Amino acid sequence: MTQNPSKPELLAPAGDLQAGLIAFECGADAVYAGLQRFNARERNENFSTDDLATLILAARQQNRKVYVTLNTLIREPELADVAEMLAELDRLRPDAVIVQDLGVLRMIREAFPRLKIHASTKMGSHNSAAVNWLARRGVERVILQRQIPVDELSEIVRSSQIEVEAFVHGALCCCLSGACMFSSWMGGWSGNRGKCKQPCRRRYFSEQGNGFFFSTNDLYGLDVLDQLEDAGVASLKIEGRLRKADYVEHVVKAYRMMLDTPREHRQARLGEARAELSRALGRKWSHGYLVRDEWN
Repeated sequence: MTQNPSKPELLAPAGDLQAGLIAFECGADAVYAGLQRFNARERNENFSTDDLATLILAARQQNRKVYVTLNTLIREPELADVAEMLAELDRLRPDAVIVQDLGVLRMIREAFPRLKIHASTKMGSHNSAAVNWLARRGVERVILQRQIPVDELSEIVRSSQIEVEAFVHGALCCCLSGACMFSSWMGGWSGNRGKCKQPCRRRYFSEQGNGFFFSTNDLYGLDVLDQLEDAGVASLKIEGRLRKADYVEHVVKAYRMMLDTPREHRQARLGEARAELSRALGRKWSHGYLVRDEWN
C-alpha cells in the first residue's frame, strides 16, 4: 500500500454528545463513540440513538466523521440484540463500525453491507499479515495494538492493503488490549465485555512496600508526529472515552496545533502545545512503545 502522503486524520474520543461536539470544535477530523451496549466502555454514559444521530448530523455539516464502537465479545443469546443495533446503525449511517467479534464482522458483511468496518485494537492485530487477512474479509481499516514501535508501523503500512490506525495519546494498558484478564479475575468484570474496573490503577501492598505497580504512564506523541506521518499512518487516535469534555478539548487542541504547524516550525511550537496538553489532567507522559530506543 502506498503510504498516506497527506496529513493523518486526528481521531478523538466522545464519551458523550458534549465531548463529541467539542472535539469537532477544537479540530478533530473524526470521533469515535459508543451506544449503551456492546462497547468497550459500557460503564460510561455513552450515547442514545438520538444523541448519536445528532452527532452524525453535526459531523456531516462540518465534513467530519463518526465511528461507532461495537467492540466487545458477543454471547450467543445476544446475537438478536446485536442485529437490532446494527439495523439501527444501518439507518443512521455512521462512517464506520469498530468491531472486535468476528461474528459481528460476518453479520455486518452479510446483512448490512453498507456499513464500513474498522477492526478494533482488541482484535490483536500487530503485523501486516493480520491486517491483510482482515482486508480480505471486508475490513477497511485496522486499529493496531499499542505495543508497536514507529519503525514497525512503517513496515506494516507499506505491506498492508488497507488503512492503518495507531494510538497517539492516552491511557496505556499494562497488558495487551483485549487480552487482559485482571478485572475479570478480580470480580468478573471483563474488559472484553466493556466492564473493566481498571484494577491496574489501584495501589497495591506487599511486605516489600506499596505502590501503583501496574499503573502505566500515559501515551504521548506530540514530538513524534513527523515519524508517524512518515510511516503513513492514516489516523492518529486519542484514547479517552471515560474522560470528560474538558480533557478532550485540551488534548485535541494540542495535537491539532502541532499537525497544522509546518514541520520546520514544529519544534519551536512544541512548548506551546505541551502547555495546552498539560491542562488536560492525566498521568506522566511517555512515548510508550512508539520509540524503540526508550524501551527498558
